[in-house]
Amino acid sequence: MSFAKASLKMSAGALFVVLPGLALADQTFEIAVADPARKARRVPVELRPFPEEILRSCKIGYGRPMAVVAPVSGRLTLDVADGRSVKAGDVIARYDTDALERRAEETRLDLDYVKARLDYRTGAYQENTRAIQSLDEAEKAATRDYLAAQFAEMKRLYGQGRLALGRYQEAQRKLDEADAALERERRENALARQESGLEVIRLTHDVRKRENALAEVEAKLDKAVVRAQGAGRLVDVETTTAADGKLTVDEGDRLALLVDPGQLGARLQFNDAEMRLVRNADVTVTPEVDGKPRSAEISAFRPLENPAERARGALSTEVEVAFRDPAGPALLNQSATCRFTKPSVREEPAVPVSAVVIKDDQTFVRKDEGEEPELIRVELGDISDDYIRVLSGLNPGDFVLD
Repeated sequence: MSFAKASLKMSAGALFVVLPGLALADQTFEIAVADPARKARRVPVELRPFPEEILRSCKIGYGRPMAVVAPVSGRLTLDVADGRSVKAGDVIARYDTDALERRAEETRLDLDYVKARLDYRTGAYQENTRAIQSLDEAEKAATRDYLAAQFAEMKRLYGQGRLALGRYQEAQRKLDEADAALERERRENALARQESGLEVIRLTHDVRKRENALAEVEAKLDKAVVRAQGAGRLVDVETTTAADGKLTVDEGDRLALLVDPGQLGARLQFNDAEMRLVRNADVTVTPEVDGKPRSAEISAFRPLENPAERARGALSTEVEVAFRDPAGPALLNQSATCRFTKPSVREEPAVPVSAVVIKDDQTFVRKDEGEEPELIRVELGDISDDYIRVLSGLNPGDFVLD
């Protein structure tokens, strides 16, 4: 900061300088400087930390707004108006759902039918089929046992020479046929049970498919009602000029903003160099209407896509700050000053502001080297705690007269 063209005035025996442009173009700061009539004291040039800060004009809006967006594409009717207060879960909009409801009903009917078939397959059908298979198998087993007993008797008689060979061979043939019939019955029953098991698996799979399809439709129906994510006030609610009062939206389109009336904020843009200070800085917002600073915090960073800036290797970032204020909506759209302050990591040479001498629109200090004080020209910077940064002309360890 330069002291060039600073204006002076006297007040109660002290000398003051009015410094234009210390922070904002339309602000001035008044500081005390050396008064030749006052008895001087010898003070050292100290190393002191100076806060770095950026000041920006801003417009106050709502802070931490929550976007209410369309969950799916379609046509919907908004049930709320701008400025409406809502509670969490309140309905904000409703989609046209006739087609979805028809699809859901068809899927439910199909699911009920497949479930009935599965219940039948695993219930009465399976029980009766297995009972019939058991009866058939038992009948063939009984026939085989009877023929086996006959064959054993004929074999005994044939061995005694009391039975003709033809009758013995006929009994053997019938027993073999009974054995084959019993084995075939057992294999057919086993195959039928396996096929029945596969049919149960297929029907179970069909049930799950239809349950998933129904869940998907019901999820879409649930999304067909847009609800408030929390309590607050709706602002910037979308409007439509359609004759039926319905709004055509794509998935993700913003329908409204949900805000807390007591949560205010502002949006500002910074370049890369400024962002190094802005990140983790202390933030205050001072409305012009009352000049009282409000402590704020950074609530969001948002990179701004600008192809021209990107081509130059420069990027901008939008920063949102938020603060609470009982005045709430009364401060909306008011002009304010946003101040981002960050303590410097380096200490800089500094002298008391009261050690500065203004002469011919230039800044001097009286350097004391043990002999006659020497008036030397210095370049000065910003002010912190009644000390002013020395940019050139002095070094730490030098002494000046205050």
